[in-house]
Amino acid sequence: MASKHTSIEIARMTFKLEFGSYTPSGETNPNTGENILEFAPQFKKWAGLWNLTQTEQLTLAGAGIKDAVVFFVRHDKNITSDLTIRRGEKLYTIDNINYDDGLTADSFDLITCHHEVTKHG
Repeated sequence: MASKHTSIEIARMTFKLEFGSYTPSGETNPNTGENILEFAPQFKKWAGLWNLTQTEQLTLAGAGIKDAVVFFVRHDKNITSDLTIRRGEKLYTIDNINYDDGLTADSFDLITCHHEVTKHG
């Protein structure tokens, strides 16, 4: 079966995303006494940026997802919505993953996410 994301060009996969989660940094916030969390990468994937249509942008805005970004990566069952994404210095919360079937070499997943405000504990 062919990929359902047929308009994806491998040549547009020009950057790597880090996938990971927050872990205690060992430091304590002096104001709250809470443990400060930091991003801990678990694995990296080559990715590209998927361009949203105006209809897709309106649909996401209606669902309460502002400033949405959609990345595409090769199909990977290890990517789950409980992970956080880092691209450069920006962290992103995953809102939705449109998984491809993963049965062919041209299978891609679309990951809808939004820029995350840094958590300080």
